[in-house]
Amino acid sequence: MATKNCPHCGAEIDSEAQRCYVCKEWLTDENIPAEDKPQEFLPTLLFAYFLGVFGIHRFYTGNIPIGITQLLTFGGCVIWAYIDFILICFNKFKDGQGRHLSNYNANIGITLFVISLIPLVILILAVVAMTALFTAAIIK
Repeated sequence: MATKNCPHCGAEIDSEAQRCYVCKEWLTDENIPAEDKPQEFLPTLLFAYFLGVFGIHRFYTGNIPIGITQLLTFGGCVIWAYIDFILICFNKFKDGQGRHLSNYNANIGITLFVISLIPLVILILAVVAMTALFTAAIIK
């Protein structure tokens, strides 16, 4: 009997196997049933970037209860939604079945993360400037 190693976990499996018996991952994309495929990285990232405070990325990935909670709390006052966005950017986010997103692209994830820091830095600088102006007005 010929064997091969699973590309996901490295376990030794039968060469004719379509799915790893250790990590339960499919070995080729054409064998994966449509309902068993993890959600795509790019749509999830874009949903989180543009509609994260409404939890749309959670609905898309099958995390319905968390999506409803984010919808009702405005993304956990934006903080929770931003944390989800960071997790998606660095491929640490999991779908409703506990799987990582498919077709992860580190270049896109890191680029959007860096771009998302620009408004944050501007906001921090604005707060510091306003604080300095307010303090200067009080001292006079």
